[in-house]
Amino acid sequence: MGRYVWNRRQLRRIGLTAVVVVLAVGAWQGVAGATATGGKTEKIQHHNANCGRSIGTPPIGTAKFKRDGNSLSVDVNLTSAEEDSDFLVDLYLVKPNGSCKFVDEMGKIETDGAGMGHGSYESQVDPKSHKFFVDILREVCTDESTSVQPCDGGGAPTKHGPNVSPVDNDSLIAEL
Repeated sequence: MGRYVWNRRQLRRIGLTAVVVVLAVGAWQGVAGATATGGKTEKIQHHNANCGRSIGTPPIGTAKFKRDGNSLSVDVNLTSAEEDSDFLVDLYLVKPNGSCKFVDEMGKIETDGAGMGHGSYESQVDPKSHKFFVDILREVCTDESTSVQPCDGGGAPTKHGPNVSPVDNDSLIAEL
């Protein structure tokens, strides 16, 4: 058997083909990344009010974040939240300095007798922002005797007012 020797023309052709393939794949991934992300699912931690950073409490559900340009969709699944309760779903972004900033009140979720509930939401976000979390907020009211009951008598959340104590449940930060 003879040994095959590659000449320079063949090596250049192979090298040029490899470069074209790498550039084409890179360009395709750049276009795909600019239009949409595959999404990221994060746990929602019980009684977490720490701007999306973990405090180690047990999860009460998940939030799946998906971005398409300036549009951010969030799919929230509560699996073990407070039973027969209403929650506000607020979207926050995490600034480069680590502080959090309110973006949007996305909607409400009602849980059933087993603490399960679901909601899908969408919001427009700044294209320069890449770190987000949702706050699943249940507000409870206190009366003069310091007993706790749902606000408005039926558990319907309201924005903070007198004698209102919010109960936070933050998702962990999703970086998109």
